[in-house]
Amino acid sequence: MRRIRIALGSNDGATIVDTHMGDTARFHIYDLFEDARSEPVDTRDNPALDGGHGKVEKMEAIVAMLEDVDVLVAKRNSPNFRRIAEGTRHQPVVVDADRIEDALEKLHAAFDTIREFTERRENGERFDTIPEL
Repeated sequence: MRRIRIALGSNDGATIVDTHMGDTARFHIYDLFEDARSEPVDTRDNPALDGGHGKVEKMEAIVAMLEDVDVLVAKRNSPNFRRIAEGTRHQPVVVDADRIEDALEKLHAAFDTIREFTERRENGERFDTIPEL
């Protein structure tokens, strides 16, 4: 069964931070499956929370810590999200949702498209597309 591993920024485990992904205290990791199931995998502290807004070093630290994640999810786009899209194997996605539960539903609804993007990235392709759900 196909799966996508995602990371969302949340300080309380229930709501997505209303800022850029790198400005959250913790990342909540989920596996999403094509049959609309999702399973929590892990919670990780942000190693670069105080790394400065928009800094490349901050982005690099977060991407390294989330190396096993396919998709990075945030409520807002950012310069570092664009850098991630253009230069890494991770697929950024912007969601218009306050609660993690609602974001997971939106991601499930777009599963095939997002999985296609992650497969292209796994094969070495890099592109600047950042879906907005």
